[in-house]
Amino acid sequence: MHYYSKRRIDLGEVFSRLRGGSSQRDIGRELGCSRTAVATAMLRLARQAMASQVVLLSALGPARRMSFDGLISAVCSRDYPSQITTLGDSQRELILAMTHCVSERGGVRTPRQRRRIGLKRAVWQPAGRALSESIVLLVNELARFACPLAGVHIDIDCHPIYRQVIARDVALGWYRRHRLLTVRRTPGSAARTVGNPLFFMNYVDRMIRHRMKEHTRESIALARNATAQMHRMWIFAWDHNTRQPMRVSGSRRCSRAAAAGIPPQLLGRLRREFTTRRQSLRRLAVPESMRRVWSGELDSPPVRWRVGQKSRGPQIPAFAQLDLRLAYPHAQ
Repeated sequence: MHYYSKRRIDLGEVFSRLRGGSSQRDIGRELGCSRTAVATAMLRLARQAMASQVVLLSALGPARRMSFDGLISAVCSRDYPSQITTLGDSQRELILAMTHCVSERGGVRTPRQRRRIGLKRAVWQPAGRALSESIVLLVNELARFACPLAGVHIDIDCHPIYRQVIARDVALGWYRRHRLLTVRRTPGSAARTVGNPLFFMNYVDRMIRHRMKEHTRESIALARNATAQMHRMWIFAWDHNTRQPMRVSGSRRCSRAAAAGIPPQLLGRLRREFTTRRQSLRRLAVPESMRRVWSGELDSPPVRWRVGQKSRGPQIPAFAQLDLRLAYPHAQ
């Protein structure tokens, strides 16, 4: 994990503080290092979390009940809202995949806001239909987690774009023709209780708001880059799947991955090597949404838009790019 590292810091401490909601500057002050060193360590942990997630999913059985929903946050400024769409296994409460997009600011704008957004659009503007394309990418990956014989059950909210994307997907069309697809829509006004079909998505949304500083409502701790934002999201997903107990009390105090039937030897090895040894992606299928995050291909607005900006995201080192090329090139 410390390969070609100029400054070696305790990755276990960085991971523990990231999952606790600390910012990179806070972690740097506590560990006596710069924010840049903490950011580099965070990127290493995020790539390790994504690689471990791929290894974990290779040993996971097919999902029968899935759901997906979006979380609205921001990148650089509230003028650039970002939507992170999460695909989850509702029955086993596992996070399976995530996509990211930056869109236009909605709602009523004051004259001052309109002028500022107009100046920003002259420098950078989000891609057209970014939200639709991110959901299309997530739905395309949904079939890889499904069982062709048992059918697919999908829970979504009443957002019209979800139903349109599901109707156009080729793989889900095969399930629909064979009467193996069930899509249930739940309005957002429904009570967010255990009986809500989208309870798992609501739970994940609440934990992200609670445990990640940049997603706290009405917070000024905004993400500076879309790629770094998704790197931190994958650290959260790994912690949620393999380290957090499924239930605080009772007989199911094990992690969600253990409750889902992941072999204990594999899960134990991934946990032991998380901060010490990089996981290999050789001959493993990396989802396209994860590949874009790993290689830093997400579109992100500039932080200093008034004076321009030379760099728009973290630099992906050559050894990390080589790790990604070891996976199946067209497994998506």
